[in-house]
Order: sequence, then C-alpha cells, then structure tokens
Amino acid sequence: MNFYPAIDIKDGQFVRLKKGLLSKKTVYGDNPTNQAKKFVSMGAKWIHIVDLDGAFEGKCKNMDRIIEIKKTVNCRIQVGGGIRNIKTAEKLINNDIDRIVLGTVALKKPHLVKEMCKNFPKKIAVGVDAKKGFVATEGWAKNSKVTVVDMLRTYEDSGVSVIIFTDIEKDGLMKGLSFDQLINLLKNTNLNVIASGGVASLKDLKKIKKIQKTNLIGVIAGKAVYEKKFTVREAINILEK
Repeated sequence: MNFYPAIDIKDGQFVRLKKGLLSKKTVYGDNPTNQAKKFVSMGAKWIHIVDLDGAFEGKCKNMDRIIEIKKTVNCRIQVGGGIRNIKTAEKLINNDIDRIVLGTVALKKPHLVKEMCKNFPKKIAVGVDAKKGFVATEGWAKNSKVTVVDMLRTYEDSGVSVIIFTDIEKDGLMKGLSFDQLINLLKNTNLNVIASGGVASLKDLKKIKKIQKTNLIGVIAGKAVYEKKFTVREAINILEK
C-alpha cells in the first residue's frame, strides 16, 4: 500500500481546504516544487497533486507548474483538477505525468473516460468524491443525484486503473477517515481504491493498514502532514513496510 502526500495548488500556492470550501483555505507555502522535493527526500514514491484553480474553473490552470514538478522530482505523480478533455490528458501524459484523475468528466461523460482508458492504458484514475453517499463535482461545489455505488458500477470493466475515494465531509478536518464508507465501497467494487479525506494520525493509518482488502492500494493525506501530525516517512513506514 502506497502513501500519497498531497499538494493542492491554488493561485500558485499550496493550500488545504476544509470540506472543499475555498472560504476555508489555509495556505502552507508558495513553492509547490520545493514541497514536492521535501516529500521525495522523505521517501515518497508518489505525490498526489490537485489543480484547485482547474477544478473550480473547469480548465487545467497550473499545467506548466505541475509539469515542472514532475521534471524536478524523482517520483511518480498523479494529477487531478480541471482535466475535462482528451487534449489536456494527452499533454499531461506526454509530459510524463504517471496518472491523471478524472472527476467531473467521469460523472458527466463516462464514454469519454472509457475512450481515455483505451488511449492511455493504466494511466486513468476516477475520483469519486462523496457527500452523504452521492457524488459531487465541479471542485466539489455541486452535488449530483448519482450514488457512489452506481458510479463504481459504471467503471467496473472500463480499464480505469484506480478509484480515488474521498468523503468531502471529512476532508481537511483531520477527524479520521470514513472507515464504514470505505469498507462498503471496497465490498462493492473489484477496482483498486485509494482512500482520501480526514486522515488525522498514525493511528488512522494503522487502522487502514488492517483492512483486509487487496484492492485497497493507497492512502492520500495532506493537512495532517502540513500540521505535523505525522511525517511522510512515518506514514511510509506504516503503510509500505
């Protein structure tokens, strides 16, 4: 199981939100590349990057900055936020981004996502961002009437490499992961899953590690790392060793 430290980019800074709300933003620095270097120096094999400007505006806004990070650090990178068409996906992948995460387009245009899976094998992840059991879109600003389970069924045999599951109600609050929802999701899909949202402590990571599901392949955390609740190295020691 891999640990994915998160870098969310907004207006050139790396930040964390609470429950996905821009009004509840905390700025942690203004050099995402240097932060990525620090994560790699602590052993990170993957970094999870979100273009928040892109997520809210519907267009990838920080592509050059993200590509710069990839060229600078020696690790794999997955990127989400504002990737709504094949051209954008292609540019990121052609610049060695290892995995792209599709959220809004995965809900609205599943045929397009399935086409991307064929064009870019093992490079496509789907972000399932849940609020009270339903999928949210547009940088979490809008709620849909599609349930998480229905979303999973759409992509079960599509070629999607991984599902990234986030409980928006937990994200950025450091009050613990939604274990019940995560376990239910794992029972309802054969797809690989990365868990995100609410990780607060090493205790949470140890609890995740004990979940006996082979399709749970990773955990994302951001705020807990920035708030020094645990280090990237400590997380890796629990999850990856």
